[in-house]
Amino acid sequence: MTKAKAKQEETPGTGHNSELTENERKSLFFHHLRKRMEHNRRIDEAKAEKKADGKIAQADDVVLGDLDYAIKALNADDKATITERFIAEGEILSWLGLTPGFQTDLLRDRAPAIERIEKQGELAGLAAKDRESGYGPGSDEDQAWLRGYDNGQAIMRDNLEAAMTKKNAVANGDDGDEEPFPDEEPAEAAE
Repeated sequence: MTKAKAKQEETPGTGHNSELTENERKSLFFHHLRKRMEHNRRIDEAKAEKKADGKIAQADDVVLGDLDYAIKALNADDKATITERFIAEGEILSWLGLTPGFQTDLLRDRAPAIERIEKQGELAGLAAKDRESGYGPGSDEDQAWLRGYDNGQAIMRDNLEAAMTKKNAVANGDDGDEEPFPDEEPAEAAE
């Protein structure tokens, strides 16, 4: 007798599995096994997509560690810990002589609260998060956050396509310096 079966017989009624036949228990086990295998398949698929997207980002000269750091900073419950870590790392680099004269108070609350809130909204807009500020609807803070969010969305809308077009042109060997229709004569010369 297995430990699980012995345990089941010791505590009848717990989870109602004590009344199941062996085939019922087997069916239930394989039901959950199938679900677990499907979850694992989707996780593997997502990992493969993430890896492929990572290669594209690297081709666009984006450092994957920077993306991970930005995600961590965006999702941090306590943003102050991110800033404190940055300041501590800057100070250490200064001690090691790798950066000149790092000032530890460089990032400490220099921007007024409304400007910081607006910047938080912009970051949320850039990251395509939900358009909900978390501040009282109609309050100055809410309005500042929403302004920032809309600005972040506008930056993406107005610049992403141009950036992708330029990166694709470089990847295809087009440096963008050529005239678009070199074989055609200018309209004035044709008359």
